[in-house]
Amino acid sequence: MTKWRSRETGSRSARAFLGVLLLLSPLHAQSPSSSAPLVPELQRAEANWAHASTALRAAEEEAQKAEEKVERLRALYARGLVARRDVEWAELEAQTARARLAAAQEVERLAREALARVREYAERAAERERQQHRVARALVRVARSYGQGRFTMSDLAALMRAYERRFGLPLPISAFGQTPTHHRLGLDHRGRVDIALHPESEQGRWVIEYLAQRGIPYIAFSDEIPGSSTGAHIHIGLPSLRK
Repeated sequence: MTKWRSRETGSRSARAFLGVLLLLSPLHAQSPSSSAPLVPELQRAEANWAHASTALRAAEEEAQKAEEKVERLRALYARGLVARRDVEWAELEAQTARARLAAAQEVERLAREALARVREYAERAAERERQQHRVARALVRVARSYGQGRFTMSDLAALMRAYERRFGLPLPISAFGQTPTHHRLGLDHRGRVDIALHPESEQGRWVIEYLAQRGIPYIAFSDEIPGSSTGAHIHIGLPSLRK
């Protein structure tokens, strides 16, 4: 009987090992290049972990009951109410339950780690897609003109006077020359000016038309471009050079 129980335990261990392999197999086929293919893998990993957690709780309950049964039969054996064979059989069942518990703990750990890796890959892929989307959206919403290739402080003064006459407000200059933001972005913004106007607004369109008519170089950003623009604005002057 002991040999038969050993073979049964070995068979269950083999099935548990096969289950571990199935849990880990999706990880080898994954790529963080796109989040879409990772969605079913993430769902599978979550289901695997939920199943492993349920199996672990069942194994814990089984092991606890087996240990309690051993203690109960030992007490009865000490009083001569059960045979020694009954105690030994309960001890063998408890040993098997402990082995199942250890296997369930290992499977749950591997499933939990696999789920964490898939979640990490999915988040990295989603962030990469968000970054690419922001760049693509911004690139198609950038207008530029090199004009005559020069921009002077007298050009700026004339623009400021014309803007205030037109709209009754000062020209909203957000950056005059080099700023900490441009330094952080690695851009040489000396001799350039940023205007805090959306290029598609009435004031923004007027400024762009003013610059274009006078051959003053500009870049109109309608959105954020990572590493180049923190948001919508009109850059006056030639493009900022990378440091």
